[in-house]
Amino acid sequence: APDCPTSGGKGLSASICGNKCAFCVREHKWDRCHMYGLGAYLADLAKKSHRYVTPEQKNGRLEYTLVRCRVAFGNPLMIDGTLVEPGAMHSFVGCQDPTSVLVGQTQKYQITGHDCFFVKGKEDQFQRGVSVYNSEYIMFHPWQILPVYLVRYVIG
Repeated sequence: APDCPTSGGKGLSASICGNKCAFCVREHKWDRCHMYGLGAYLADLAKKSHRYVTPEQKNGRLEYTLVRCRVAFGNPLMIDGTLVEPGAMHSFVGCQDPTSVLVGQTQKYQITGHDCFFVKGKEDQFQRGVSVYNSEYIMFHPWQILPVYLVRYVIG
C-alpha cells in the first residue's frame, strides 16, 4: 500500500509487511482465490503451480516463469476434509482453527503448534469450490519461504 510507512513509496509490487499491517491487508470478496486463508500458496507438483502461471509472449513463443522455493513447514495442520461452503476459510489470517468450517476433518487442531496448512488433494473425490484436486501448502509468514531458483520454461 502506498500509504504504508514500511512498504509504501518503495516501488514494490508486494508488501514487505506481515499479515497484520493495517495499511497493506485489504479485505475483498471470495471468488475462488485464497480458498484456505490469506497466505502464500505452494505446491509440491509443478503441474499444480503451472495452472497459476501467466505466460509472457517472447520471440513468438509463450514463456512461463515459476519460483522454486525452500519452505520451513514447522508443524502443518493437515486439512483432509472439505469446506462446508465455498469461501468458508477465505478470510483466515494465520493458522486458525478450521474445525467449524470443515466436513470430514480428521486431524485435530492444537492451539499452540500449527504454523501452516497442508491441504490434502482429493483427486477422484474433488469438489469444485470446497476441496482441491492436488495437494497444496499454505504458509502465513514470509520468513517460512526462501526463493531458491527462478525457472523459465517453454512448452512444445
